[in-house]
Amino acid sequence: MNGSRASDLLGQILERTRLRGQLYCRTVVRAPWGLRFPPTAVATIHLVISGSGHLAQGRQVIALGPGDVVLLPRGDGHSLSDAPRTPKVPLEQWLAERGDAPVHVPGGTGAESRFLCGFFTFDEPMAHPVLRLLPERVHLRGDSEAVRAMLPTVALLEQEYERAERGVSVVVSRLLDVLLVQVLRAWADAQPPGEAGWLGALGDRTLASALGWMHSEPGRDWSVDELARRAGTSRATLARRFAAEVGMAPHAYLTRLRMQEAAVQLRQGDEGLAAIAARVGYDSEFAFNRAFRRFMGMPPGVYRRHARS
Repeated sequence: MNGSRASDLLGQILERTRLRGQLYCRTVVRAPWGLRFPPTAVATIHLVISGSGHLAQGRQVIALGPGDVVLLPRGDGHSLSDAPRTPKVPLEQWLAERGDAPVHVPGGTGAESRFLCGFFTFDEPMAHPVLRLLPERVHLRGDSEAVRAMLPTVALLEQEYERAERGVSVVVSRLLDVLLVQVLRAWADAQPPGEAGWLGALGDRTLASALGWMHSEPGRDWSVDELARRAGTSRATLARRFAAEVGMAPHAYLTRLRMQEAAVQLRQGDEGLAAIAARVGYDSEFAFNRAFRRFMGMPPGVYRRHARS
């Protein structure tokens, strides 16, 4: 396996799960103003183009400044406002009244702020393998080096949304995909060793190689010895570093990977359980059923029915 394939596991997983961004509004507000966002099954992102505001999530309130980026990977309910105590308009009410032009939230005549708000859908009824690694909120400050690197992407997003030319929905979706990868990189780079799971481990060439081999053939009975040989290190070193960075042993990660691959096959294909079991490395349908139920909380047949409904 070449290095580029191993290091691009993040891109492969995002493509495999069909994670796609959608921008649903560019908001222009004048204080006092407030919006309340209900819980959703998708990840939500807010970009502060100019001005400021406050994001409330549960009992936590954080101040937002120019350039700030906030990703809520689990779609938790939250609110945006100029001040914590300002009344909030329900998002569904506001969306029902909006037009095609930049939207002005009902408010006052105070300081103006501009926001871009979007969300990410994905083909994964359970927790997404990338988003599940993240905390309940990723907040990147606008004056950070990581966000400064995102400025060209954000500028293009706003430009495309404002112009609304042919193919704008596709361009905006792809730009949001780029922005998500930039956010994930920034978050992983800022974490202490072992705190970013396999996403952080991709920054380690040896671990990225081992992960790459497992992802290329999840149905293979990979031993730590074989992975270490292919990654160019010793068994003990790989086992130690893998556990420290990824947070689990190689075999445990392989089992998780197999279950995620099986879930994709169950959602997207029509093959029988025996064929899927064999593809992800199980000699018997019974053993596969037991492992899948332990990992996903339901038998594979039930999972397939739920996913398709």
